[in-house]
Amino acid sequence: MVHGLPRIEHVEQLCDGCLVGKQKRNPFPYEANFRASKVMDLMHGDLCGPITPATPAGNRYFLLIVDDYSRFMWIVLLKTKDQAFEAFKKVKVAAEVEVEAKLKALRTDRGGEFRSKRFNAYCEEHGIRRYLTAPYTLQQNGVVERRNQTVVAMARSMLKSKNMPGRFWGEAVTTAVYLLNRAPTKSVIGKTPYKHGAGGNLL
Repeated sequence: MVHGLPRIEHVEQLCDGCLVGKQKRNPFPYEANFRASKVMDLMHGDLCGPITPATPAGNRYFLLIVDDYSRFMWIVLLKTKDQAFEAFKKVKVAAEVEVEAKLKALRTDRGGEFRSKRFNAYCEEHGIRRYLTAPYTLQQNGVVERRNQTVVAMARSMLKSKNMPGRFWGEAVTTAVYLLNRAPTKSVIGKTPYKHGAGGNLL
């Protein structure tokens, strides 16, 4: 249909550029290939923020940590990203005391707050295995990413339904985590995360 355009006959020839340009990533599985068999065997962590407006206390982030076995969650409000390390240490110590078990592995994304020298040294010192997601692949840390979305959506709904100012999101996300820990979930059959975690000892 185009005058002067030569007819190209290369049926057997493959174009490397076309192959690379049309490549698609394989879909991620709906269920994880690995599921922890005990509390504290594996935890998922993620930092959410910055959130505008800041809370009355000046917090703009929150750190969410999820136990893989029980799906119990801990949340800590933070003013800056660099406070994530100290917040993680406090959650770890409190959880280990309550459950009487040591944290064995932690899965996070590749955010700088989780890859600092202090964070890595602390994990090595306490024998915590690290699992980092591939760049731009949030799906590999899907457990905490999905819980993050649920917590934020629930908090937003509570604020909107009561006509509360946005600066009270800190109280809303904390309340959402408290309620979700005591609500049924598909990941834990027959118990809530609160009860599934070592007989309700996770606080």
